[in-house]
Amino acid sequence: MRVENRSNTWLPAAIFLTAAATSSGAEAQQEATSPARIAAFAVPTEIARTGPPVLDAVSLLGSEPEIDGRIDEAAWERAAVASDFVQLEPREGDPASEATEVRVLYGAEALFVAFRAFDSEPHRIEGQLTRRDQESFSDRVHVLIDSYYDHRTAFHFAVNPRGVKQDYYRFNDTQEDVGWDAVWDVATAIDEEGWTAEFKIPYSQLRFAGGEDQTWGINFLRDIARRNESSFWAPISGEDNALVSRFGELRGLRGIERPTRVEVMPYTLGRLRRAPGDDADPFYQRNEQFGTAGLDLKYGLTSNLTLDVSVNPDFGQVEADPAQVNLSAFETFLPERRPFFIEGASIFSFPVALGDGDGANESLFYSRRIGRPPQGWADPRGGYVDKEENTTIQVASKLSGKTESGWSIGLLHASTARERANVITGSGEALQPAIEPSTQYGVVRLQKDFREGRSAVGVIGTGTLRDDEDARALNLHSSAFAGGMDFRHRFAGGNYQVSGYALGSRVEGSPEAIARTQQAPGRYLQRPDADHLAFDPTRTSLSGMTAFGSIGKIGGGFWRFSTGFQTRTPEFEVNDMGFLMNVDYLVNWAWVGYNHYLPSKHFRRWNINANAWRSQSYGGEVNGLGGNLNGQFQLSNYWTGMVGVNQEASVTARTLLRGGPSIKTEPRTNFWGGFGSDGRKPVRVNVNFFGNRTPASDSWSFSASPNVTWRPSGRARVSVGGFYNRRVDDRQWVGQVSLEEEHYLFGRIDQQTLGITSRVDVAFTPTLSLQLYAQPFVSAAGYERFKQVADPMAPRYADRYDLLDTTPIEGGYEADLDGDGTAEFVRDPDFNFKQFRSNAVLRWEYRPGSTLFLVWSQGRNHYAPEGDFQFASDLGTLFDAPTDNVFMVKMSYWLNP
Repeated sequence: MRVENRSNTWLPAAIFLTAAATSSGAEAQQEATSPARIAAFAVPTEIARTGPPVLDAVSLLGSEPEIDGRIDEAAWERAAVASDFVQLEPREGDPASEATEVRVLYGAEALFVAFRAFDSEPHRIEGQLTRRDQESFSDRVHVLIDSYYDHRTAFHFAVNPRGVKQDYYRFNDTQEDVGWDAVWDVATAIDEEGWTAEFKIPYSQLRFAGGEDQTWGINFLRDIARRNESSFWAPISGEDNALVSRFGELRGLRGIERPTRVEVMPYTLGRLRRAPGDDADPFYQRNEQFGTAGLDLKYGLTSNLTLDVSVNPDFGQVEADPAQVNLSAFETFLPERRPFFIEGASIFSFPVALGDGDGANESLFYSRRIGRPPQGWADPRGGYVDKEENTTIQVASKLSGKTESGWSIGLLHASTARERANVITGSGEALQPAIEPSTQYGVVRLQKDFREGRSAVGVIGTGTLRDDEDARALNLHSSAFAGGMDFRHRFAGGNYQVSGYALGSRVEGSPEAIARTQQAPGRYLQRPDADHLAFDPTRTSLSGMTAFGSIGKIGGGFWRFSTGFQTRTPEFEVNDMGFLMNVDYLVNWAWVGYNHYLPSKHFRRWNINANAWRSQSYGGEVNGLGGNLNGQFQLSNYWTGMVGVNQEASVTARTLLRGGPSIKTEPRTNFWGGFGSDGRKPVRVNVNFFGNRTPASDSWSFSASPNVTWRPSGRARVSVGGFYNRRVDDRQWVGQVSLEEEHYLFGRIDQQTLGITSRVDVAFTPTLSLQLYAQPFVSAAGYERFKQVADPMAPRYADRYDLLDTTPIEGGYEADLDGDGTAEFVRDPDFNFKQFRSNAVLRWEYRPGSTLFLVWSQGRNHYAPEGDFQFASDLGTLFDAPTDNVFMVKMSYWLNP
């Protein structure tokens, strides 16, 4: 196990400490670009508590206010005023530097909120014009509504002086779901006293219980960008590590009828693809045209339970996945970008990761499994193959919400079609082999809150059912289930927390499918030296379990700490619906951190943290042992920095030989650091680096990722970032050769990777924007000093391997592996991979909830079996490669009958 901090931007110390305490001692890696984003993770303070502030809601007696940003209707004069805001940043507990007044009215169908943000220097009010939900250097006002009044969840609405909207769904008191979108109205205006904002938030976009007389939790937040100031009406304190549970109260909501919530969004999509191809291929079309239509339905079963159904959903991505070269045995994790799965993702999130290394994305539910590329392979038999890039999703639905008794409910189901490839063989025979079975996916998540959300118990379950005949033909599981329970409990004034979970899994299928699972990367039950494992090729099922427990201090004072364990049996498997890398271990860890939050002459804050861990397999092999020390700081001029070092001891690697025996590893030192300039300036610079050193094998790596962001005007942002990595590893896997004995081959790799990512965002109005994205990517690696494993557990590195005497031949090398005088063939693993991806997206929200997208994307790829890295000439070769152009138009229309 490796616990590292390789953040791309400054992490405020409070975020770091809180996340570490609540995620098993691993450092958080979240971008904090706005004070609103860090509100839930405030630093300690001594705010005196006299109970939550209270605001009386006033009913509209006449017509609704006109949403024009000008608070000039008589109704607003009748409303109670919320004022006396208290700073969170930069000096927690102090009064806000500028006065703010908020008024609330409620009508038959919506809640109305008016902000008067006074400003002594109105000419210095900041407001960037961007697309919706994009972070920017802007003043901003926020309305946060806990309409469930459960002290755990809230609906968050925000706007800047230019009228740019943002909305989030907050859950678990301090966490947020940025993918949540609602349909609401807001308008702003700037005058000589400051600026104003008028919100209209329909009840149909909120969730609440019934009742003639209601009380909701509520809070108001204001950001002043030039001062990096954020202030709350109901003060927030990191002393409690809480946000929603510290809201004030909105009282006096009477006679609000739970609305009939029906939202329908039909869409139509047209696409033209012009791609290079083989004119002899009967399936090739130089200009490929495609059109489809679908429907999204949102229906409120009750005022707090919502059913989302998508028929023939469009799960196309606006931005392509970034280029990567993966030389490991494990699959590459790809983040979710599809709107259906992004919105409300927090309900189904159940991470099982520990730390922030390569396995940080492990989770019980990985939505990219649904609609994945077909898993089967079609043999062209000397001819041609045509198949879909992704499996067709026929229908998807979600039921989500929270009951009056405190049960959070999340149900998800998706059905994907049977996929066939079209094959015309070399002899002219036409075939249609199945390459993906028809499949049903399901997720169930239930959680019950107690003690106003300070404690909870929950259950989760996932299931996958495939057509049995096709699953057997493709060596896939016919069924896969996983699930269990979890809990959390805060005590000692909410400053301490104990949490944990226990999960089980079971997969079923043909003997071939289960044998494939037993031999999968990270499991390797066939390992010849693992007496505690048993590979059985006749099995038709596999069952396993995992468990986790932690206890720690998550609030109060300057210190945070936690300790705990995680374990997985060798047969635990959730990759049909989740994302999992390693099994067969028991790990213990401990973490402690200190955060100095008080501003001084040179520092606004600084923190230091330490981690330690030990992991062993169920056979007693120690496969992880190490610790790290890291820290972060923010200077008084708002520049930031971070630095850390991580030491890993020599341990036994169970999976390095990919099914072979265990092998001893070498001690390794990792280091990282970075800095960022003042984000309030028009030009912002961030530079991060990471490296490691393994002296025993003379191996090392270094990577750097600089980024420059420029705001040339109030409506545009330009970002150019690069990443460069140089890796020299004396022990890079090459392959396995089976003779009378197994021979495991490695080589010394010298790999260089360079990519440049450019983004341009231009907003013409708050509802019309243009985004441009481009990324050239080059990665090349050369291999030398080929070797084979001789004594995998030898104390000295040099004694573990025998160098091979290789002779270059076409396509590879010859080497006598077993010493019998006959040379075996070893393929040449050198490579040079180049890729360019770009797109342009014009987005227009032509009416609330209804959007028009115009998209042009272009891609180029080139591969060569050579290891030379020459970035300039490689780019020239790449841009000489044929282009794949896609033009797309998508239009949706929101209806609220």
